[in-house]
Amino acid sequence: MNKLSEKRICSLLNKNPNKGLSLAMDIYGGAVKTICKNILYDCKKEDIEEAISDTFFKLWKNIDKYRFDKNTPLKSYIYAIARNTALDKRRKLKGNSIVLPIEENNLGITVSMEDEYVQKINSEVISKTIYNMEEPDKSIFILRYFYYERIKDIAERLNLSSKKVENSLYRGKEKLKKSLTEGGIIHE
Repeated sequence: MNKLSEKRICSLLNKNPNKGLSLAMDIYGGAVKTICKNILYDCKKEDIEEAISDTFFKLWKNIDKYRFDKNTPLKSYIYAIARNTALDKRRKLKGNSIVLPIEENNLGITVSMEDEYVQKINSEVISKTIYNMEEPDKSIFILRYFYYERIKDIAERLNLSSKKVENSLYRGKEKLKKSLTEGGIIHE
């Protein structure tokens, strides 16, 4: 989706929320549903649907916080809302028994996440590192840590062995750890 279309969605969300939400759901609804379903895989259908609805409600309520000048695609903003909404719903329903997102604590390094600035810098380093990965490593990481797909499902989808997927995830985590050490803000 190009920047002009993204601006149109944002403009509609401000001026005509029904049309803006309808357009956003048409374009991004499938991926949002996948994210919510994968994170809430063992929850009721109603809980998944509520997370999807909450995602688009939060998009509408927080569209003013989306910044075009940061070159972050609108879909990334929406997918982050979906991911966080589903994770919050999971915590509420299941307590703290949750698969952690790909953040510094998954990489075996200690980071103080009290500071929002630290979190932002580290998040940018993680995103840039994943974006620069070769295929199929990039797809494996995205499917595993953003869509929460199981290793077996990733292997089937990409016609790889489960062992190849596991090895790719291990090597990718090592790259991320190195990138965070070099370019992120690490507190050991």
